Amino acid sequence: MQLLYRGKTKDVYEAGPETLLLQFTDRVTKNDAGEIDPGGNTVAEDTAPGQGGACLAMTSVLFETLQKKGVANTHLVDYDLQKLTMTVKKGKLFTPGLEWVARWVCTGSFLRRYSMIAGTYDGMALPNPVFEITLKNDAAGDPPIVPSALVALGIVPAATMEKLLPLNERTLQAIRGMFAERGLDLWDIKIEWGLDAAGEPLLIDEVSPGCCRAFKAGTKERVAGLELASYFKK
Repeated sequence: MQLLYRGKTKDVYEAGPETLLLQFTDRVTKNDAGEIDPGGNTVAEDTAPGQGGACLAMTSVLFETLQKKGVANTHLVDYDLQKLTMTVKKGKLFTPGLEWVARWVCTGSFLRRYSMIAGTYDGMALPNPVFEITLKNDAAGDPPIVPSALVALGIVPAATMEKLLPLNERTLQAIRGMFAERGLDLWDIKIEWGLDAAGEPLLIDEVSPGCCRAFKAGTKERVAGLELASYFKK
């Protein structure tokens, strides 16, 4: 099977004319402070044993639930927890790549960006969720970009953006609801969208411990990695 791309935490293989095989790994990313951080841009030299399985298990549950409830179409075809693989539909990616972020609590890069604003602190609940789009560009620090700029630059067609904005919000709020059902507060999360063969929005990549920050409800006790994935066991 031909290796097409080696990402930060997954390897991508050609599986067929219409499908790809994602091989989940135990690689993790770190931030500039050297801490393991889902938003980090540096792949750590060490690994987190079991991380790949945790990401795949959680992703499969969330994708299947979103699909079953009719919230969003995903690229999931099937998966193998033993082999740490997920077969997915091929989709058209936006160029450059985009990450769609939701924030319910001020923390991480959002806090660093706006720390100069009086009264801002880590763990501050936001009165309304903040939805952001960032360019996948490590060298530039994954800068935020507004929807109108994406349309103006020809990265996302206007008609597609009209569909994606409300769909993205519904999907992220639905994901947060799934966390709440399990006694978890979701502080922030990032997901990715592509387009299917008909040009319709398709939720791609993964939704896993490496993409979010979650805490036990009503506390600042973070739940991550294998522990977080355990909340999404079937």
